[in-house]
Amino acid sequence: IKKRQYDEDYMKYGFTVMEKNGFNHPQCTVCHTVLSNDALRPSRLEQHLMKNHSALTDKPREFFAAKLQNLKCLKLDITGSFHQVSAKVVEASYELSLLIVKAKKAHIIGETLVKLCLLKAADILLGVKSKKTSLSDNSVKRCIDDLAKDLKLQVVEAVLASPFFTIQCDDTTDVARYRQLLIYIRLINDGTVKEELMTTSKASDVMKMISDFLKKRLSWGKLVDVCTEMVGSCSGFVTLVKEKNTAITTTHCDIHGQALVAKTLPDDLHDSLNLAIKVVNFVKNSALNTRLFAALCTDLGADHKTLLFHTKDLPGRKTSLGQINRRVLPLRHRL
Repeated sequence: IKKRQYDEDYMKYGFTVMEKNGFNHPQCTVCHTVLSNDALRPSRLEQHLMKNHSALTDKPREFFAAKLQNLKCLKLDITGSFHQVSAKVVEASYELSLLIVKAKKAHIIGETLVKLCLLKAADILLGVKSKKTSLSDNSVKRCIDDLAKDLKLQVVEAVLASPFFTIQCDDTTDVARYRQLLIYIRLINDGTVKEELMTTSKASDVMKMISDFLKKRLSWGKLVDVCTEMVGSCSGFVTLVKEKNTAITTTHCDIHGQALVAKTLPDDLHDSLNLAIKVVNFVKNSALNTRLFAALCTDLGADHKTLLFHTKDLPGRKTSLGQINRRVLPLRHRL
C-alpha cells in the first residue's frame, strides 16, 4: 500500500493533515471532514473544495490558515493544541523532577513548595496560573523512575558502541543502613575515555547482578579489567568473572590505603594511633563532650572546633585514618 505524504501546498485547498494509524489523512479546515490517505493529491482535494465549499474557492491561503487555528483547538491528535499543551506540561514535570532528584530532596517538595512557587511567580509575572503541571509525590517518583530507565538505556548503548570497557565494584551503606552495590564502568566514547555510574554483597550476589545487566546485549569478551575495593564480598567475585573471560586483568583499589598501612605499623606508632582514636571517639560519642570541646577550641582560638568520628564499624561509611590524624594533629594540645 502506497503511503501518501502531506504537502504544505495543500493548505491552499483548505486541507491540513491528521495522523491516524501511521498514515497521513487530509482534513478539511472548513467542514472538518477527514478523507483517506489516497485522497492526498491535489485533484482530489480541489474536487472536495469545489463540490462542498464552492463559495470559498477564491479565498487566499491565509483564510484557511485562520480556519486551521480554530480547528487545532478541537483536534485531539498530536497536531492539536490540546496534545501540544499537554506535552509541554509533561515535559515541565520531568524537568522539575530531575532538578528535585539532583538536589536530593524529598519527592513531596514538588507539590508542597516548588509548584506553589511556580504558580505564584506565574501569577505575578504573567498573569496566568500553570496549575496543570503535575508535581505530586507519585508523579515525581514516576518521572524519576522514567529518567533512571532512560539513563540506563543511554549507558547500555554507549557500552555497546565501545570496543572495550572496564568495571570497578564497590559497596556503600546508605542512611537507612542498607548496603548498596556500586558498579562503575569506564568505556571509550567518541575517542575519549568516559566513566559512568551504571547501577546498584556475597561474591555470588554481585556476580548475578552484573550478569543480569550484561544480558542487555553486552559481551563479557569486551571486558578487559575489573577493579574491586579489596573487601569481603568482592574477594571471590574476580574468580567468578574470570570463569566468563580468562583474559580479564584485575586492579586493586587504594582508596583505603591508610587503613592498609595501619595494619603494618610498628608497635609504638600503632599504640599512638589507637590512643588518638580512643580519645577522639570519647569526645565524639557524647554530645556534651562535643559541645565542651568546641567551646574550649573557641576560647583558645583554634582553627578547628570539631573532630572526625572514626567509623570503623560502619561498612561503607569509613572515615579515612589519614583524615582523622590530620584533624587531631592541630588540636592535640586541646585534647
